[in-house]
Amino acid sequence: MAGAAFIMLIATVAGGGCNFIYQVMMANLIPDDLAELNTLLAILYIVTVPASAVQNVLIRYVSKYNALEKPEVISWLMKRIFILTTSAGVALAIVIVLVLSIPEVASTLKISSNLGVLLLGIAVLFAMLSPVGQGPLQAFQRFVAFGTLTVGNFVLKLTMGVGLVILGYGVAGGIGGVLIGLAFASGLSLFMVRKYLLRKGTPTDSGEIWWYTVPATVAQLCFTILTMVDVIFATSLLPKDQASYYAAASSLAKIILFLPGAVSTVMFPKISRAHAVKGETSRILTTAFFMTLALSGLVVAVYFLLPDFILSILIPANPYRELIAPLLQGLGIAYLLLGLANLFMLYGLATDGHAYVTILGMSVIVLMAMIFAVVASGITFTPMILVLVMVATGMFIVVLSAIYLIIVEREWRPMKKNGSSS
Repeated sequence: MAGAAFIMLIATVAGGGCNFIYQVMMANLIPDDLAELNTLLAILYIVTVPASAVQNVLIRYVSKYNALEKPEVISWLMKRIFILTTSAGVALAIVIVLVLSIPEVASTLKISSNLGVLLLGIAVLFAMLSPVGQGPLQAFQRFVAFGTLTVGNFVLKLTMGVGLVILGYGVAGGIGGVLIGLAFASGLSLFMVRKYLLRKGTPTDSGEIWWYTVPATVAQLCFTILTMVDVIFATSLLPKDQASYYAAASSLAKIILFLPGAVSTVMFPKISRAHAVKGETSRILTTAFFMTLALSGLVVAVYFLLPDFILSILIPANPYRELIAPLLQGLGIAYLLLGLANLFMLYGLATDGHAYVTILGMSVIVLMAMIFAVVASGITFTPMILVLVMVATGMFIVVLSAIYLIIVEREWRPMKKNGSSS
């Protein structure tokens, strides 16, 4: 796993660096409109959760059928999902544009860029298409190709997004960069796996696949809500200036969530393959856990030890630097915990541990309940209260996941030993 993880680490650091610089540049170029931009991006990530779920489905089952040497089944599965995601992408794009064009919705979310909304709709379509190519690339463990796509996506997002903002397109320019990056990654990934889309496929029993798709979609939806909905709450419940500097802190803190993505990208197909052939999976999870903890912990330590220095370098033009620092430290802890929760979720999906869906669902309920309780109590809602809610939610989900893992290991380890001895 170490070699593949190193390849993906390089790609993730490069791609994540571009994504990080994108957020930093937006915080400097459009500090007063950052909350609107991040709200639109949060909506993009939440409504395209089915794409992430489909990608996990493809990783799992392409890994399985590749291990069983059934390429014709892989072709059938990929073509079925291509038709499904294309249809869903068109429908979602239309719905998103129509809903966000309603004056009451736009006013509540403080959305003023009609062009940004239109570009967001197109981006939804490309985001829905992306897993058809990128999922199989991961399943075939073509990490160099997948890493190239990752870097290309974020390089285009950065260069085109910043360029369009400088040209005066504002929020729409930022969304335009995201759209161009997604279009590149989706198109090139489909080209790389074209032989499976063009060859004749052999149908197989899809009951198991669709049975897996439902919990995968729900789990991914819950996790995306946990990591994105805070910006939407900030935009809706806080004054514009507070929402903007909370959005800046959230953007900078998310590097903690994104950086260990290389580890989970490598871990998921390896655990899926090991589980398919009844091999060892817990060691892969343990390795991924400590690698994630080390990477994320390093960034959190920097944010705690040198917050003012880091912010003066990253966002010198942002007028809210002093207010961002304490929020960044708290959100750093929250996203470290949520990054670990992501590993547990993927492990559960790879090994049919659907209890993780319940854990994630409970965590979403806890997050929402805490926010609504603060609002209902009449306490003044502040950015720091939202940070504390995020930290508490992260602790809740990690503790529940750890307890579940301990229980599962105690139940299954004796069974594995008995199975191997017989």
